[in-house]
Amino acid sequence: MPEYTISLLFWIVPVVLIAVFIEKKHLLTSRKKKAFFITVAVLALAGCILDLLFARLFFTFPNRSMILGWYITGIPVEEFVFYITGFWFILFLYVFSDEWFLKKYNPDDTVYARFASRLRRLIFPHGSSVITYLILLVTGIGIKFVFNRDGAFLPGYYVFLLTVAYIPMILFYRVTKKFVNWRAFSFTLLVTVLLSIIWEVTLALPRGYWGYNKDHMLGIFAPAWSNLPIEAVSVWMFSTLVILVYEFLKISYFTKSRAERRVR
Repeated sequence: MPEYTISLLFWIVPVVLIAVFIEKKHLLTSRKKKAFFITVAVLALAGCILDLLFARLFFTFPNRSMILGWYITGIPVEEFVFYITGFWFILFLYVFSDEWFLKKYNPDDTVYARFASRLRRLIFPHGSSVITYLILLVTGIGIKFVFNRDGAFLPGYYVFLLTVAYIPMILFYRVTKKFVNWRAFSFTLLVTVLLSIIWEVTLALPRGYWGYNKDHMLGIFAPAWSNLPIEAVSVWMFSTLVILVYEFLKISYFTKSRAERRVR
């Protein structure tokens, strides 16, 4: 079996093991399971959209001997598996940490219920996140102008990652900030970034699983790590913000439950 295909076990095995552990320990209530599975579905969709719309724009696939040779609209099927399982890894690891490893920092269901009982609406746009997004966007454009004037004016990959990441921040942060287990969040972020960098700089880039279209990058690379672009690190830092979607859905289910009780 091709090397890239086999290396996906790097993400698949932890996801399966954590899933079995979560189910065996009955860590999730019915409401949390609903929120969890919806978030899993959203992440899978996001990963597929990234590949279908942007993979050929941002990435190259120089070594075809590393893949099965199965393609979806010209993109190796391994890419879809990679993004789906990578996003799932983030969520599964957070749930494991939130509900077991760092459970003492996790607000219990009664806190969610009390908070939901006072909510008149769920979405409160977060102005500071909008400002932060605009500052990071302008900064990214400036960095590309200084370090990488070739190709497109916009650093496309960075802009895409920034936009997708800050949608949850802008829409959900004000509601979820008190309920995110920030220690579990930080642990998930640290482990994900470390594992992704180790995997990419020791296998993916040197072996040619994929490469980056430099015209759409910021222009900051690490030569000692096979010219790893800074976006390769930021993708997982930004992706960890999907945890806000999960916490938002948990709150929304408590709110929905309150509304149903009133109707009855």
